[in-house]
Amino acid sequence: MSTWNYPGAKWWKFDFHAHSPASADFTQGKDENAITEQVWLQKFMEAGIDCVTITDHNSGEWVDKLKVELVSLEQSEPDWYRPLYLFPGVEISVSGGVHILAIFDQDKSQSNIDSLLGAVGYNGTRGKSDGVTTKTACDVINEVAKAGGIAIPAHVNDDKGLFEKQRGTTLKQVLDNHNVHAMELCDDDYQLPELYNSKKLQWTKVRGSDVHNFANGSFGEFTWVKMDTPSIEGLKLALIDGEVSVNRDVAAIPNEHGELVIEELIVEKAKYIGRDKILRCQFSPFLNTIIGGRGSGKSTLLEFMRLLLRRDREIPESLQLDSKKYFQVGGDNLLTDASKLSLVYRKDTTRYRLNWSAQADSASLEMERGDDWQITDGEIEHLFPVYIYSQKQIFELARKPQALLGIIDKDPAVDCENIEKQRTELVHCYKRVDGKLRELREKISQANKLKGQANDLQRQIEQIEKSGHKDILQNYRQRRQQLSSIEHLENDWQEMVDCLLGTHKQIAPVDFNEQPFEQHPDILSALRQTNQKYSSIQERLGELAKESQSILGDWQEEKAATDWMKTLKAEMDKYEQLRTQLEQQGIDPGKYPLLLQQLVQRKKELGQIEGYSSQTKELKAEQEQILEQIKTNRKELTDNRKAFLQNILIDNQSVKITVKPFGESLDSVEREIRRILQCGERFGRDIDSLNDIYGKEGAEKVKEEVVKIRNEKSAAKDSRFATHLQESLPQESISDLILWFPEDDLEITFGNGQKIEEGSPGQKTAALLAFILSYGKEPLLLDQPEDDLDNELIYSLIVKQLREIKSKRQVIIVTHNANIVVNGDAEMVLPLTVGNGQSHIE
Repeated sequence: MSTWNYPGAKWWKFDFHAHSPASADFTQGKDENAITEQVWLQKFMEAGIDCVTITDHNSGEWVDKLKVELVSLEQSEPDWYRPLYLFPGVEISVSGGVHILAIFDQDKSQSNIDSLLGAVGYNGTRGKSDGVTTKTACDVINEVAKAGGIAIPAHVNDDKGLFEKQRGTTLKQVLDNHNVHAMELCDDDYQLPELYNSKKLQWTKVRGSDVHNFANGSFGEFTWVKMDTPSIEGLKLALIDGEVSVNRDVAAIPNEHGELVIEELIVEKAKYIGRDKILRCQFSPFLNTIIGGRGSGKSTLLEFMRLLLRRDREIPESLQLDSKKYFQVGGDNLLTDASKLSLVYRKDTTRYRLNWSAQADSASLEMERGDDWQITDGEIEHLFPVYIYSQKQIFELARKPQALLGIIDKDPAVDCENIEKQRTELVHCYKRVDGKLRELREKISQANKLKGQANDLQRQIEQIEKSGHKDILQNYRQRRQQLSSIEHLENDWQEMVDCLLGTHKQIAPVDFNEQPFEQHPDILSALRQTNQKYSSIQERLGELAKESQSILGDWQEEKAATDWMKTLKAEMDKYEQLRTQLEQQGIDPGKYPLLLQQLVQRKKELGQIEGYSSQTKELKAEQEQILEQIKTNRKELTDNRKAFLQNILIDNQSVKITVKPFGESLDSVEREIRRILQCGERFGRDIDSLNDIYGKEGAEKVKEEVVKIRNEKSAAKDSRFATHLQESLPQESISDLILWFPEDDLEITFGNGQKIEEGSPGQKTAALLAFILSYGKEPLLLDQPEDDLDNELIYSLIVKQLREIKSKRQVIIVTHNANIVVNGDAEMVLPLTVGNGQSHIE
């Protein structure tokens, strides 16, 4: 995790009860002087303690000594040094035998401890517990508070503890004392007195080491306390807050925060912000609240962050007119020609800076490298995830629940981007196969035409052959076919020769510079051997090329010596003699070879068509398989949406969201059908019929009906609609319809199952807020989400969920409601105020 020293409150390891050699029972070891002030401080630093209270028995003798030594260590900073906050204090032995811890601010000294001991009437030996105060426990607690300190009953479960020593009225007086907010409890299983429980007290339970010996097993025990810079005021507030700001679990890591954090916003030369002095908003990685009166610029800061993070496009169309003043320059808008905005975004340990200026009108991106910022590339919208919602946006989402799908689909668990990518590829494959099918069907449709042409050619050939020289003509036809086959084969062989020759020329011997490897004979030898192997391949290719040429030459010689060649020449001569005779008789035998050639071609094409029928079946099966994959892909998106919502809302009592598969509204579906079928506003009767089918039987039946009307004109309500489908609509549109699926719908209920459409504005906002706060690790920016909500909803919904999520994701809320700031326990509060027409942080 990053070592970022973030602003605002954080958790500190606080040891509430520690002794020094000023306590007589502190064990020094063999050497009475073994524990010096430096050694004492070093022990706590090495144990990782942040804050420690010096609570010796009825003494403040070591308070000043330790404070002086701490200043010296802060200046010298030895290797083991780490910051440590010292809180002066004392463990007072009170009348009745009870021990009470008194804790004071860091600026107090031994004299303040001595004054307190005098005020409570302790007359025993300093550093020992051989005496008790003359004043009661209640009086001691009041004196501590009067002196500006915090009184905590020590180890209440032990023999010197309040609950073991006090009973009845005496205990009741302490329990009724409003200056007690905490108790030191060493045993988590200890049964608190019935009197304490009956009063429904909630004293904060803390733990200290009560160290009297650094070899003791209790040394190093502490309590997590949440404060800004440690102080007595911060400590008192934390103890009053209780479990929200105090954690006894030593194994916890409460300072661990989300990896995605907005560190800082800088505004310069905006119309009402940063004009005279640059405004810097530094944020905690937990809960941040921007507060102030109306018109103080709270929402402006959030909208400037929206601009820097390129989320201005996410604003619903209905709100864009009101929002443009945050994003446009000049006039009544809030940006000027000189405006500059910057935002630092932290991704784990890497810091980025997003810059925007009115002059450039674009956001540039920088990455921190060492002590410098260097320009880097990247698409801001995708690199820096964030969710930003104004109250109006949330209300718009409640009004149009289906818009939530866009938010749901952004979550990685839904995997929408990958599913959409797969679907795009599948649709491309489907349309490619569909194109081939249309091409083959077009060729198959030519079968009758080709058969007629073949029959006519056959008739002409037979007419010529009836001239009484059929044998000569048929032998000629047979030899021509044989010669054509041989020539085709010879062409293939020649191409093989040419390919080998071309490859041999392209693969030239490889030369490389041996000089850089002269000092490395092992790698040089391996390079030479490998290169030689490739050279031998080139040589063998040359030999193969020569061999193939030789084979072709041998073939020509063998062909010329065959009886077949002699027969071919003889029959060709007979044909030429016959052709001369027929021409003298007025018969054109010159058509004969062409007719034969054309007949062969038609028969070939008809043979191909038979093959096309087989290919068509295969392609149709492939197309149907792809369509099933597309359906599965689309169902996967729906299933992922369901699983996502079920997972994040499983324990949410405020809102339930149910996915209705392919449940898109009728109005939206009608618009999509008209678009795909290119209907415009026409054909109302048939479109109404399709709507009715969609409402009763779903989208697949709509598709079947459209295909039926295209194929059977009589199926249409209006014949013009069928004519449009058959003659005007391209086949690609039918494919688009088949590949179209209605969008999912969302049913949102809240409370006892009331539909969100029936709720008040506040209830609608509450239901959507419950969803928005339920998931995600990205920074969440909210602008006045409490508008339209009563205080009960604010506390039960927003405050409780903020406490749960702020350790997992950063939250920045613009608000004017104290409930969110105080009860949400904001780690950082940025109060905006206006002076001289400019907003600034007070």
